[in-house]
Amino acid sequence: MNTDPEHKPLRATDITMDDAWAIYDFLVPRLESLQRAHGDGTEEHRAAAALAESVSALILLIERDIRGPMRPRLAKSSARPPAPAPAPAPTESERIAKEKQRLTMTREYWNQLHGIVQIWRESDGYDRARWRQVSFLDAAAEAEYQRHVTEAGLRKAARP
Repeated sequence: MNTDPEHKPLRATDITMDDAWAIYDFLVPRLESLQRAHGDGTEEHRAAAALAESVSALILLIERDIRGPMRPRLAKSSARPPAPAPAPAPTESERIAKEKQRLTMTREYWNQLHGIVQIWRESDGYDRARWRQVSFLDAAAEAEYQRHVTEAGLRKAARP
């Protein structure tokens, strides 16, 4: 088993907005440079613009999953309809399911973003330690996987 921290699996719970925006800061100037180097209407310009849009969309989706959905503010007004009755508090199993879904989507969006940026892995400024594929949602999922691997005899268990 590789214990090198660079190869330690990243978890969805580890992803921060700073991680996602660092990819944006790394990629978008490169893509904008390509757009400037190739005239409007060229295939190169279109490809760079489409990729920049994809990167931006994925980052915003990751940010939404980390922060939660934005709630619009309504101005206080006497004409505003009464607020609906508050929804009942979710059960523990509903809360866990919702969190698992959030982490699953964060992992999916991150892995798509990683698939785009990893093409530049040999470029100056590429952060190999930070920009890795996400394998697990959280530490519990990783531990469960390791337990199954050990039980199946696929790898020798690490010695204490």
